[in-house]
Amino acid sequence: MAKVTVGGVLIRGAEILLGKRSAHRASYPGAWDVPGGNSKEGETLEQTLVRELEEELGIIPVEYLLLGVVRESKPGDQGEGFHHIYLVTKWDAVPRNLTTDEHSEVAWVRLDEVDRLELAVRADAAVFRSIRDRAQNPPVNP
Repeated sequence: MAKVTVGGVLIRGAEILLGKRSAHRASYPGAWDVPGGNSKEGETLEQTLVRELEEELGIIPVEYLLLGVVRESKPGDQGEGFHHIYLVTKWDAVPRNLTTDEHSEVAWVRLDEVDRLELAVRADAAVFRSIRDRAQNPPVNP
């Protein structure tokens, strides 16, 4: 059975919040990724998003939107999986790193710099580019 993960990309102006995976992690040590994690049995994707961001960052997402689903880039190593990426535009509380065993640090990263980072899921770069494009060209309401 394929694993299901959910990640939340918090956006603040031209920056997004990423976490650097701790060096001792079995999966993608030292790589940058979005806060989030595995969906528990019976949880909806949105419930997973809210739970994971509260556990990892101490925040409650208030406004969010599913941006896309990224297939596990190393299924031979990590197993089959699907990463659901949400754009979080509003949240309660100030994000802080509550899980130092998971992420050694969290940082606000400029959208135009994410292509230079070692990402846990390389396909996330395309999602980040879509966020950058959306931020640079907001939709116009008639």
